[in-house]
Amino acid sequence: MNRFLTILSFCILSGCINLAGLGEYRKGWVPKEFHQNYLKFEIRNFKDRKNYEPDRFFYKVNQYRFILKWLDPDVYFPYTEKDRIPRTINPPENYYIHKKDLLKRNWVRQIMEGDRRDYFAYDCEYWMPLLPGKKQYRFFINDEMDRRREGLEPEFDLPEGYSVRMKVVPAMRTLASDPTRIPIGEPSKDAELIRKGFEIEFTIEKNRPGEQEPVCNLGIES
Repeated sequence: MNRFLTILSFCILSGCINLAGLGEYRKGWVPKEFHQNYLKFEIRNFKDRKNYEPDRFFYKVNQYRFILKWLDPDVYFPYTEKDRIPRTINPPENYYIHKKDLLKRNWVRQIMEGDRRDYFAYDCEYWMPLLPGKKQYRFFINDEMDRRREGLEPEFDLPEGYSVRMKVVPAMRTLASDPTRIPIGEPSKDAELIRKGFEIEFTIEKNRPGEQEPVCNLGIES
């Protein structure tokens, strides 16, 4: 009984922290206007191991983390005029409920970690709502199992009915070859230090009439 009360108290405290605004990522932010603008992306599985690993108890689906934030220029104290407020716009878990990618946080994990979807399956195309007009974003992609990560801050100007197609491929990176990337962790003093990262390219395309976000096909029953 004492153990149950301890877990319950921790869950309540976690929720209070989110309500207090200290867990900005967990709570996230919902765009107030939407004009059929999406980020469309699919990362092909580049690893030797199979996409689905039935012998593993955890993380059976080969996946990566992806966090998308809008850099809001409408700042307030204690931010300065040159600052941008990063607002996470990853959709909640239920947004991808019909995706059939075999990825879903149970209710306990949603309470503890928040219900923003920040992990995605390789070989599966996703659509994520973007804001209309000229906006700057912050992207972060991380494959924890492969120790591969990348970050950048592109700007898009999207008319109604246009989307951004993101192409992502694995690459070996150096600070010298890509000085505009977002520093992640402690900055290295060696500009030629090689690290695992991703090459990311964007193209803007007009949505095709009637096109819907595809359901995942991972080659297994989902």
